[in-house]
Amino acid sequence: MSEHPAIIRTHLNIYIFENNRALNLEPITLTRPTFDVRCGAFTFIERLNFFLPDENIHLFVRPELEEVIKETFPGHHVNPTSVDDGIWLLGNGLWSAEDINAIKNQQETLFYKNRTLIGANLTKESGQKWIESGGPIADELVSDSAKSDLSTQVVEYLWEAVALTNQQIEKDKQFLSEFSAPATEATLINSENIFAHKSATIYPGAIINASQGPVIIANDTVVKPLSYLEGPLYLGENCVVEPMTQIKGGCSIGPVCKLGGEINSVIIQGWSNKSHDGYLGDAYLGQWVNLGAGTVNSNLKNNYSDINVMVNGVMSDTGSKHVGCFMGDHVKTAIGTRLNTGTVIGTGSNVVSNGFPPKSIPPFSWCVDGKVQSVRWESFLETTKIVKSRRGLELSAAEKSLLDSIYRRKKT
Repeated sequence: MSEHPAIIRTHLNIYIFENNRALNLEPITLTRPTFDVRCGAFTFIERLNFFLPDENIHLFVRPELEEVIKETFPGHHVNPTSVDDGIWLLGNGLWSAEDINAIKNQQETLFYKNRTLIGANLTKESGQKWIESGGPIADELVSDSAKSDLSTQVVEYLWEAVALTNQQIEKDKQFLSEFSAPATEATLINSENIFAHKSATIYPGAIINASQGPVIIANDTVVKPLSYLEGPLYLGENCVVEPMTQIKGGCSIGPVCKLGGEINSVIIQGWSNKSHDGYLGDAYLGQWVNLGAGTVNSNLKNNYSDINVMVNGVMSDTGSKHVGCFMGDHVKTAIGTRLNTGTVIGTGSNVVSNGFPPKSIPPFSWCVDGKVQSVRWESFLETTKIVKSRRGLELSAAEKSLLDSIYRRKKT
């Protein structure tokens, strides 16, 4: 790629924070902070790390996430008790170099978008006072010096992340300078807009169509014969695309996923399997999800009305006619599962159903033919250890503690 990203050197501390609306992005944010949600080719924090490679980055997250995030991001300070002069950035913002520089150049100024604090340039004294009063998760700053002239988009809900991924992949290709046109006998349409890591394998007989947007294939990913890929598309590292798979525009697939069937406008956080026939559209899947063969979801009502989704206990109007399903980490569906528009399945749940299951399934639920009961904790734990061990990983004490806290909250 010929483009080069704008690297920002602020010589200030960077504080990336969640606010008190983090659970509007559930079920994905039950197990991770908002800045670790995927939109476009990357998560929000991956994108900020590209912009700010040499900066001292600190992370403010909900208390229940702290130990897991210390493991996930060992190079960053998590929930520090003291701060210095610095720039504060809302974690679920699609930040640009221009907006970060605008904040850098205006000391002791707050920046809002739609009445939400998204950024600030604070002195040590102001920042310290804020965190001592509860910090960004508990308390939103108000100031006479507030401004609202930033262009940064804030992703408040998962369906917004899905909808914005098309345009964001186009912007994100600037960060992948080591990717180039693949050497392959596959059929390439608009090949100058196709970018693959040199370690990716694309077999003859595959078709890659980048006429509507870039197709980006990361390291060690395998695209098998007779598959069809359409941009905008990002395929993360160590993925496998099975023969006869159709992956259409607006998809962002995280690392270590197995893909099959028809996939359209879908984000998968990573480490998940959707490797069999079945349609998945306008959806967001977490990590360690496994969809049984023939699992399908609806993403359009037959009366073409806007779709409502249960979010954080509130039924929300998406304002969109195309909304599929949202699955938290460690969700599993049985063969032949059918999901209605706007279905939300919480962390650790299993769905086995001849008909449509409920549209809102709490975390750690066994849903069998519409009847919901709690998953047995020890059984879930044993299965999760097996699943992770198959990928050479272990369930850490911090992960176990977080999952246990979600399980206990669900039972109260």
